[in-house]
Amino acid sequence: MVPLPASKILKGKLDLKCCQQYAIPDFEENIVLLDTGHAKLMTPFFPWSCCAPFPALRTPVMRSLCGGLGNSIRYVGMAPRDNGLKVEGVENLFCAGEKAGLLVGHTEAICTGTLAGYNAVKSIRSEKRLVLPSSLTVGDAIQFVRSQMQEDGLLSLKYTFSGSVYLSG
Repeated sequence: MVPLPASKILKGKLDLKCCQQYAIPDFEENIVLLDTGHAKLMTPFFPWSCCAPFPALRTPVMRSLCGGLGNSIRYVGMAPRDNGLKVEGVENLFCAGEKAGLLVGHTEAICTGTLAGYNAVKSIRSEKRLVLPSSLTVGDAIQFVRSQMQEDGLLSLKYTFSGSVYLSG
């Protein structure tokens, strides 16, 4: 971790992060260096000029770790879906990850993507689709997020296995 001078800390910006488990003082007050060799700034707004006091960071380069040309745009296309991840009102469409709701993170995308793909094949074969029971964490999260999305005022929250409101309740 590279501590930031007090004058360079942008207070209150971490509340805007999608990954709320990182909204802690350590990520607000430091530049966090990942094992991959990339410096990852956890605050969503950080002027390049703030890197100048650090010799190793004087020539920053912005890299997309996801293969795109810019930053991610999130939560613009959530689909109403059932607990088997079938999109409501469309016969042959399944969704996963953030399209399936406010499920944030790689693990959540992998779990829901696997289930959505599995159920897509079941649907093609005219077989019964799988709904994971709430006794399994993944099934519980899928059901919980769907119920939360139907409540007024809860669309600003994010749900993840890494912390946040799903595990705090």
